[in-house]
Amino acid sequence: ELYSLMAHYFVLLTIFPSSIWIPAVFISGVMTAFIVTPTHQSDAFFHEEQSDWVAAQFQSTRNAVLTNPFSTWLWGGMQYQLEHHLFPSMPRSKYPTLKPILEKFALENGLEYFESG
Repeated sequence: ELYSLMAHYFVLLTIFPSSIWIPAVFISGVMTAFIVTPTHQSDAFFHEEQSDWVAAQFQSTRNAVLTNPFSTWLWGGMQYQLEHHLFPSMPRSKYPTLKPILEKFALENGLEYFESG
């Protein structure tokens, strides 16, 4: 993945003029904000005592429910925010496999698996 990103930015910065890549970087930043913000909105506030780290992730993170392949492609795996927060170094392609395991874990441990969309 690192080499793909390096190749991407090499092509972007050397072949395309700045009038192309500056708006592209800006638009990708806005798209990232639109993707990340809804999945980090939570009703959980930790005033005095915070639950253990895993429970806190379940309480403060929600996944996005997507309805079409284009949205799934656009979000690039970030619709699985809980999976991402619990296992940040796991490849994004594994998140769909992990989801039912975490749903079962939540059910068995009295945690709520939040999804919206």
